[in-house]
Amino acid sequence: MNCPLCLSSQTALFLEGDQREYQACSVCALIFVPSSHHLPLDEERARYLEHENSLDNPGYVNMFQKKIDLLQLHCPNITRILDYGCGYEPVLKALLKRAGFQAEGFDPYFFQEWDKNARYDLVISTETVEHFSQPGKELQTMLSALAPRGYLALMTRFYPSRDREHDRDAFSDWYYKRDPTHVAFYGPATFDWIADALALKIIHTNDFDFIIMQKTL
Repeated sequence: MNCPLCLSSQTALFLEGDQREYQACSVCALIFVPSSHHLPLDEERARYLEHENSLDNPGYVNMFQKKIDLLQLHCPNITRILDYGCGYEPVLKALLKRAGFQAEGFDPYFFQEWDKNARYDLVISTETVEHFSQPGKELQTMLSALAPRGYLALMTRFYPSRDREHDRDAFSDWYYKRDPTHVAFYGPATFDWIADALALKIIHTNDFDFIIMQKTL
Protein backbone atom coordinates (compact mmCIF):
# COMPACT_ATOMS: atom_id res chain seq x y z
CA MET A 1 0.00 0.00 0.00
CA ASN A 2 1.45 3.34 -1.03
CA CYS A 3 1.64 6.27 1.35
CA PRO A 4 -0.76 9.08 0.35
CA LEU A 5 1.81 11.71 1.33
CA CYS A 6 5.15 10.58 -0.11
CA LEU A 7 3.82 7.74 -2.33
CA SER A 8 6.35 5.30 -0.89
CA SER A 9 5.46 1.61 -0.72
CA GLN A 10 7.34 1.34 2.59
CA THR A 11 4.20 1.23 4.70
CA ALA A 12 2.99 -1.32 7.21
CA LEU A 13 0.06 -1.97 9.48
CA PHE A 14 0.56 0.11 12.61
CA LEU A 15 -2.62 -0.43 14.58
CA GLU A 16 -6.13 -1.85 14.33
CA GLY A 17 -8.96 -0.26 16.27
CA ASP A 18 -11.98 2.05 16.06
CA GLN A 19 -13.39 -0.30 13.39
CA ARG A 20 -10.59 0.58 10.99
CA GLU A 21 -6.85 0.21 10.57
CA TYR A 22 -3.94 2.61 10.66
CA GLN A 23 -0.90 2.31 8.42
CA ALA A 24 2.48 3.92 9.11
CA CYS A 25 5.00 5.09 6.53
CA SER A 26 8.67 4.54 7.34
CA VAL A 27 9.77 7.22 4.86
CA CYS A 28 7.73 10.32 5.78
CA ALA A 29 6.38 9.10 9.17
CA LEU A 30 2.76 9.73 8.21
CA ILE A 31 0.14 7.57 9.92
CA PHE A 32 -2.90 7.14 7.72
CA VAL A 33 -6.19 5.30 7.35
CA PRO A 34 -6.54 3.31 4.10
CA SER A 35 -9.19 4.61 1.72
CA SER A 36 -11.28 1.47 2.23
CA HIS A 37 -12.05 2.77 5.73
CA HIS A 38 -12.93 6.35 4.72
CA LEU A 39 -16.46 7.68 5.15
CA PRO A 40 -18.62 8.24 2.05
CA LEU A 41 -18.36 11.86 0.92
CA ASP A 42 -21.98 12.70 1.75
CA GLU A 43 -21.59 11.36 5.28
CA GLU A 44 -18.33 13.24 5.72
CA ARG A 45 -19.98 16.49 4.62
CA ALA A 46 -22.88 15.92 7.01
CA ARG A 47 -20.47 15.52 9.92
CA TYR A 48 -18.76 18.82 9.07
CA LEU A 49 -22.13 20.56 9.25
CA GLU A 50 -22.45 19.36 12.86
CA HIS A 51 -19.42 21.44 13.91
CA GLU A 52 -20.29 24.40 16.12
CA ASN A 53 -17.73 26.73 14.58
CA SER A 54 -18.90 30.33 14.52
CA LEU A 55 -17.98 33.85 15.54
CA ASP A 56 -20.39 33.37 18.44
CA ASN A 57 -18.16 30.68 19.95
CA PRO A 58 -15.64 32.55 22.17
CA GLY A 59 -13.34 29.56 22.62
CA TYR A 60 -13.13 28.96 18.89
CA VAL A 61 -12.48 32.63 18.16
CA ASN A 62 -9.81 32.83 20.88
CA MET A 63 -8.04 29.78 19.46
CA PHE A 64 -7.82 31.42 16.05
CA GLN A 65 -6.78 34.76 17.48
CA LYS A 66 -3.78 33.14 19.12
CA LYS A 67 -2.77 31.68 15.76
CA ILE A 68 -3.18 35.08 14.08
CA ASP A 69 -0.88 36.57 16.72
CA LEU A 70 1.75 33.96 15.81
CA LEU A 71 1.36 34.72 12.11
CA GLN A 72 1.90 38.41 12.74
CA LEU A 73 5.00 37.59 14.77
CA HIS A 74 6.62 35.09 12.41
CA CYS A 75 5.36 36.13 8.96
CA PRO A 76 6.26 39.78 8.38
CA ASN A 77 4.88 41.78 5.48
CA ILE A 78 2.11 39.37 4.53
CA THR A 79 -0.99 40.88 2.96
CA ARG A 80 -2.94 38.32 0.97
CA ILE A 81 -4.00 35.08 2.67
CA LEU A 82 -5.85 31.96 1.54
CA ASP A 83 -7.72 29.94 4.17
CA TYR A 84 -7.55 26.45 2.61
CA GLY A 85 -10.36 24.28 3.97
CA CYS A 86 -12.25 27.16 5.55
CA GLY A 87 -15.41 25.19 6.37
CA TYR A 88 -19.04 26.16 5.92
CA GLU A 89 -18.67 29.15 8.27
CA PRO A 90 -15.23 30.66 7.56
CA VAL A 91 -14.47 32.13 10.98
CA LEU A 92 -10.73 32.42 10.44
CA LYS A 93 -11.20 34.30 7.18
CA ALA A 94 -13.47 36.78 8.96
CA LEU A 95 -10.96 37.28 11.78
CA LEU A 96 -8.11 37.76 9.32
CA LYS A 97 -10.11 40.46 7.55
CA ARG A 98 -10.77 42.16 10.88
CA ALA A 99 -7.01 42.15 11.44
CA GLY A 100 -6.50 44.01 8.17
CA PHE A 101 -5.51 41.17 5.84
CA GLN A 102 -6.91 40.43 2.40
CA ALA A 103 -8.33 36.98 3.10
CA GLU A 104 -10.05 34.49 0.82
CA GLY A 105 -11.39 31.03 1.54
CA PHE A 106 -11.58 27.68 -0.21
CA ASP A 107 -13.38 24.55 0.88
CA PRO A 108 -14.03 21.47 -1.29
CA TYR A 109 -17.56 21.14 0.09
CA PHE A 110 -18.72 24.68 0.80
CA PHE A 111 -16.58 27.25 -1.09
CA GLN A 112 -15.28 25.56 -4.20
CA GLU A 113 -14.51 28.67 -6.25
CA TRP A 114 -11.18 30.41 -5.79
CA ASP A 115 -8.72 32.17 -8.04
CA LYS A 116 -6.20 29.45 -8.94
CA ASN A 117 -4.10 32.02 -10.78
CA ALA A 118 -3.64 34.13 -7.66
CA ARG A 119 -0.51 33.91 -5.53
CA TYR A 120 -0.80 34.39 -1.79
CA ASP A 121 1.70 35.55 0.82
CA LEU A 122 0.30 32.91 3.18
CA VAL A 123 -1.78 29.79 2.78
CA ILE A 124 -3.17 28.54 6.07
CA SER A 125 -5.03 25.32 6.75
CA THR A 126 -6.54 24.81 10.20
CA GLU A 127 -8.01 21.53 11.41
CA THR A 128 -8.08 20.37 7.80
CA VAL A 129 -4.97 18.37 6.90
CA GLU A 130 -6.11 15.47 9.09
CA HIS A 131 -9.07 15.08 6.71
CA PHE A 132 -6.94 14.85 3.56
CA SER A 133 -7.28 11.52 1.77
CA GLN A 134 -4.42 12.58 -0.53
CA PRO A 135 -2.23 14.88 1.58
CA GLY A 136 0.63 14.90 -0.93
CA LYS A 137 -1.63 16.20 -3.67
CA GLU A 138 -3.30 18.75 -1.38
CA LEU A 139 0.04 20.11 -0.18
CA GLN A 140 1.18 20.57 -3.77
CA THR A 141 -2.02 22.48 -4.50
CA MET A 142 -1.42 24.76 -1.52
CA LEU A 143 2.21 25.35 -2.49
CA SER A 144 1.20 26.22 -6.05
CA ALA A 145 -0.93 29.04 -4.61
CA LEU A 146 2.00 30.56 -2.70
CA ALA A 147 4.03 33.51 -3.90
CA PRO A 148 7.84 33.14 -3.88
CA ARG A 149 9.06 33.07 -0.26
CA GLY A 150 5.45 32.69 0.84
CA TYR A 151 4.39 30.97 4.05
CA LEU A 152 2.46 27.78 4.69
CA ALA A 153 0.80 27.44 8.12
CA LEU A 154 -0.83 24.20 9.25
CA MET A 155 -2.84 23.51 12.37
CA THR A 156 -3.55 19.91 13.31
CA ARG A 157 -2.95 17.90 16.46
CA PHE A 158 0.48 16.23 16.21
CA TYR A 159 0.35 12.53 17.03
CA PRO A 160 2.14 11.39 20.21
CA SER A 161 5.69 10.23 19.56
CA ARG A 162 8.77 9.18 21.48
CA ASP A 163 12.07 10.73 20.36
CA ARG A 164 10.31 11.63 17.08
CA GLU A 165 9.47 7.96 16.48
CA HIS A 166 6.05 6.33 16.32
CA ASP A 167 4.67 5.34 19.73
CA ARG A 168 2.06 2.62 19.23
CA ASP A 169 0.82 2.54 22.83
CA ALA A 170 0.34 6.30 23.05
CA PHE A 171 -1.30 6.41 19.62
CA SER A 172 -3.67 3.62 20.62
CA ASP A 173 -5.03 5.77 23.47
CA TRP A 174 -5.01 9.04 21.50
CA TYR A 175 -8.49 10.57 21.28
CA TYR A 176 -7.79 12.50 18.06
CA LYS A 177 -7.63 9.40 15.89
CA ARG A 178 -11.15 8.33 16.86
CA ASP A 179 -12.91 10.94 14.73
CA PRO A 180 -13.97 8.95 11.64
CA THR A 181 -13.27 11.95 9.39
CA HIS A 182 -9.63 12.05 10.54
CA VAL A 183 -7.61 9.91 8.14
CA ALA A 184 -4.08 11.42 8.10
CA PHE A 185 -1.92 12.05 11.16
CA TYR A 186 1.32 13.99 11.34
CA GLY A 187 4.14 14.23 13.84
CA PRO A 188 7.29 16.36 14.06
CA ALA A 189 9.18 13.88 11.87
CA THR A 190 6.44 14.09 9.24
CA PHE A 191 6.79 17.85 9.05
CA ASP A 192 10.57 17.52 8.85
CA TRP A 193 10.06 15.31 5.79
CA ILE A 194 7.53 17.73 4.27
CA ALA A 195 9.93 20.66 4.69
CA ASP A 196 12.84 18.77 3.12
CA ALA A 197 10.82 17.29 0.26
CA LEU A 198 8.95 20.46 -0.68
CA ALA A 199 11.75 23.02 -0.32
CA LEU A 200 10.34 24.62 2.81
CA LYS A 201 12.00 26.02 5.91
CA ILE A 202 10.37 25.54 9.30
CA ILE A 203 9.93 29.02 10.80
CA HIS A 204 7.96 28.12 13.91
CA THR A 205 6.45 25.03 15.50
CA ASN A 206 5.11 24.25 18.94
CA ASP A 207 5.42 20.48 18.25
CA PHE A 208 1.82 20.17 19.40
CA ASP A 209 -0.70 21.58 16.93
CA PHE A 210 0.79 24.37 14.81
CA ILE A 211 3.64 24.82 12.36
CA ILE A 212 4.68 27.64 10.01
CA MET A 213 6.95 26.97 7.04
CA GLN A 214 8.33 29.24 4.33
CA LYS A 215 9.13 28.52 0.70
CA THR A 216 12.86 28.70 0.10
CA LEU A 217 12.41 29.36 -3.62
